[in-house]
Amino acid sequence: MMNELLKKGFFLGLGAAVTGKEKVQTYLDDLVSKGQITPKEADEWMDEMVTKGKSTEAEWSSQAKDRMQDSFKDMGVATQKDINELKEQLAAIELQLAQHIKNNDDENNSN
Repeated sequence: MMNELLKKGFFLGLGAAVTGKEKVQTYLDDLVSKGQITPKEADEWMDEMVTKGKSTEAEWSSQAKDRMQDSFKDMGVATQKDINELKEQLAAIELQLAQHIKNNDDENNSN
């Protein structure tokens, strides 16, 4: 029961992705030295902290990217996807124009 309370307080107080690995390790070492957790529990918590930190970082990164894209859309800024689509459309139009010119040249030369 006490270990579970410590664990919850640990995650709540330090946060999964906010605190650096060194601070987490120092905190865990302090708990071990005080006899509040075992070295094995400290290792398990560190592993869990790293895993949670990575998933939280990925989630925050994804959310930030989505917010940024929404802001760009609101401002009317073209995305790389938009630019690539326009390049493809332009290439298709250039091809059609080249074929049209060639067809006209062929018709003029046959007359």
